[in-house]
Amino acid sequence: MIQRSKLKNRLPPLLRNKQDDTNGVYMRKWLTIALFLTVSTLRAQTVNEQLWFEYMLNYPFANSFNLENAFNYNTLLNTPRWREVSYAATLEYTVYQNLEVLGATTISRTNQTESYNTFEIRPTIGARYFFTPNKRIQTRLLLRLDQRNFKNLDTDEWTQVYRPRVRGEMIIPINRDSYFQDKLWYALTDVEWLFKTDEDVDERFANRFRWRIGGGYRLNYSFRFEFLYMLQQSKNGIDEDFESSDNIFRFRIKHYLRKSKPSTAAGTGN
Repeated sequence: MIQRSKLKNRLPPLLRNKQDDTNGVYMRKWLTIALFLTVSTLRAQTVNEQLWFEYMLNYPFANSFNLENAFNYNTLLNTPRWREVSYAATLEYTVYQNLEVLGATTISRTNQTESYNTFEIRPTIGARYFFTPNKRIQTRLLLRLDQRNFKNLDTDEWTQVYRPRVRGEMIIPINRDSYFQDKLWYALTDVEWLFKTDEDVDERFANRFRWRIGGGYRLNYSFRFEFLYMLQQSKNGIDEDFESSDNIFRFRIKHYLRKSKPSTAAGTGN
């Protein structure tokens, strides 16, 4: 069987140039978006820096299922510092090559200040649609609905709020023809909007916009390593201006089990 990389080299120069131009158009569009988002950050009133460390253990089974276990530690670099530890279990089911559905539960504890600490249980349902499942550049849309149940550990008061989330995703292989090949360097980027639906719930910075960009290395089927920069902008009301902006640096390890029955899942993450 002839590999796709060899087929590409046999294409006429005109076709090869056309494919390269298409990849260049994608990159120029995302660089334009990156410049716009960077400039808009300067208008935010408060700027913070955060570090996120993530380990994601994936277990595929029954051909169409994947169970992702994500362990996170997040901290603020500014003062006063806060820190958060969380665990999220996500079950993904592949309906067909263009569609996945998922259910998840996240448990987290956040030490925010000396007098305010929270505990959260967050069930989630969602679906991911693959626009280009068999193409070199992967483009996807992820829709989720969170039910956030968080407890103020100092007052023992529980609060519940629903939060829709919409994320557009793109993964671009750099030195291989497919995202599923080993020894692969790849770039990834996505944008996400998070909304608060209940105006009666008093939650600071409940409406957020996130933009991620970064790169990863797939060593083999079992291990992938990623470094991401995420811009997170927050505001109280949908119609208000952004009041806070966070520069978040994320280090991720993705570990996949059952190599004999490989998974095509990319992992949902946060």
